[in-house]
Amino acid sequence: MNEINKKGLSTTLLCCLIWGLLPLYWALLNQVSSFSVLAHRIIWSGIWMFFLIVITGRQQLRIDIHYLRDNLTQLGLLVLAAVLISINWFTYIWAVTNQHVLDTSLGYYINPLVNVLLGIIIYKETLLWPQKLSIAIALLGITLMTYELGTLPIVSIVLALSFGLYGAVKKRLTIHPFSSIAFEAWLVTPIALWYVLTVDTTSWAFIEHITPTGLLLVGAGLTTSVPLILFSYGARLLPLNVLGFLQYLSPTMGFFLAIFYFGESFGVAQLIAFGCIWVALILFSLSNQITTRIKIKK
Repeated sequence: MNEINKKGLSTTLLCCLIWGLLPLYWALLNQVSSFSVLAHRIIWSGIWMFFLIVITGRQQLRIDIHYLRDNLTQLGLLVLAAVLISINWFTYIWAVTNQHVLDTSLGYYINPLVNVLLGIIIYKETLLWPQKLSIAIALLGITLMTYELGTLPIVSIVLALSFGLYGAVKKRLTIHPFSSIAFEAWLVTPIALWYVLTVDTTSWAFIEHITPTGLLLVGAGLTTSVPLILFSYGARLLPLNVLGFLQYLSPTMGFFLAIFYFGESFGVAQLIAFGCIWVALILFSLSNQITTRIKIKK
């Protein structure tokens, strides 16, 4: 493995570790409403990204601004990406602060399979029969869990769909990843500021008095922007199979945190769902590796 790949591996691994530990971070903010935490996450992400761009150079940002002015379709995609990631962030924060960490883990395990479905629907991609079977197994697990519990795993579905759609939109964006991350925060910052200044003003008191909670709210920007930057960097340097494997680290950490730290129940219904998802992911990963090897031999 060359030096570049080592850097890609280390940055992506660090990103996934941060994502995996985020439930612990959001749980420390359970005294603040989920909407306020989301608002501060957006505001401070935008601020930290601004400083980062100033430090690293603003030339690329100027280029992307001019490009967006001339390409309204790209601007529309950027707004859509900002909305989707905001939905994803809020759902995740709400789930952690309301003892649904296990549902977040399930959601991000489902996400790769949702990406496959979106690839079929949006990009007209075709699948081999093992890949089709893996999706069917995953859907079976969710169906059986819904039957056992008598309710849909809404949190899991919203997280998987919002992040899957976000990824599909990002795939169509042609501006620099740093610019995209910054714009996504800046576009929804006015709404976030309006919320914390008019609807729920209590959260500013934590910051004004420099309390631990206030510092955590400010740090929410770093815990958001830093892993996204690390992932953007690592994704450029690593092959897709390694990148996909590392992405399972975060939901796995969330799974163990939910059971052993947060003490959430893990019954037969959850066992069926997670078991089916794990089998589906293994089957899908193996079929991908076989397909890749066949293409290389050809």
